Amino acid sequence: MAYRLSQKKKSLLIAIHVIALAAWIGGTLGMLLLGIYLYSAENAAQLTYTLASMEIIDENLLKYPALMTLLTGILLSLWTQWGLVKHYWVIVKLGLTMITILIGIFFLNKWTASLADWVEDLGFASLQDGGFHSTWLNMVTTSSFNLFCLLFMVFITYYKPFGKIKKRRAANTSNKLGS
Repeated sequence: MAYRLSQKKKSLLIAIHVIALAAWIGGTLGMLLLGIYLYSAENAAQLTYTLASMEIIDENLLKYPALMTLLTGILLSLWTQWGLVKHYWVIVKLGLTMITILIGIFFLNKWTASLADWVEDLGFASLQDGGFHSTWLNMVTTSSFNLFCLLFMVFITYYKPFGKIKKRRAANTSNKLGS
């Protein structure tokens, strides 16, 4: 029999999971709002400190909470009755978690850094640069997608849609193959 958490340990792990998720959602929302604000900056100093704030949020309210959410989610699924591959909603959450983490690592982090480079090179004139605008739009759109995914995961946690994954019977499979 697999390891099962006591109610006290399960409650503690759920609390850590929810706090990490709340920080991740807050960080994502903060990045999105600062990203939107970035384009309405009135001078180079506003661009610089907004991007610096975004980098701090990225480092502290996105990376670590995202990884903690992933880790605690996997542990909760393995150590409770839900299982990692017993229910579609758990697999959907795992997939969306991985997608949003990978988007953050491979895209959002780099886009934020490249916007900071533009501002360092061009100053306030970077707002007129087509590449800056394109990167900014990608960042805002992708941040919106990530926020939607995180909120959707909260929704499916409570409603647990899609049902249970049905196991294939080995006997039925071997009979069909032998026929």
